[in-house]
Amino acid sequence: MKLSGKTAWLTAGSLLLGLGIASAAQPDLSTMTMAQKTAAQAYFRAHSFDFSTIFSRYHPGPYWILHHEAAFNLTAAQKTKETALKFGMAKATIKDDMILKSAYGRYLADARKDHPSVAVIRHDIDRIGHAETNLAFEMVPYHLKSYAVLNTAQKQTYKTLAAEPTPPTPAPAN
Repeated sequence: MKLSGKTAWLTAGSLLLGLGIASAAQPDLSTMTMAQKTAAQAYFRAHSFDFSTIFSRYHPGPYWILHHEAAFNLTAAQKTKETALKFGMAKATIKDDMILKSAYGRYLADARKDHPSVAVIRHDIDRIGHAETNLAFEMVPYHLKSYAVLNTAQKQTYKTLAAEPTPPTPAPAN
């Protein structure tokens, strides 16, 4: 469906406000509601170059390691490091979400002008691309640092748990 004029602007503006562009300060994880956290995760998944299904599939990070804590037999020091990585990663990702949303907000404002400048719109689009690239990369170092916390035996457990499952055998054609 193609929207035009004021309807398109109101729809886009409502979407951006719903995503939280109106908020200027980065939210504190401890004060975010579950709905806000879920929305931030969904936004990340939609703007991270398929991080979850590509990179994270082969290099699960601190959330995953802490979820499998018993299998790894993590020491107290390792739990502390993994937890710090988990929260650092979440805060950095939320910050990058907000930067991307802000870039989209600037683009929206410039696009609304009666006579937008091609150079300004190009700059806005470049800013969005840069912000989305940063967002897509944000978790990579945290995932690699998380793996580095493990000892040799735990790294073997990691490889076993993270191994790609055997693809299902296709059903015979009738």
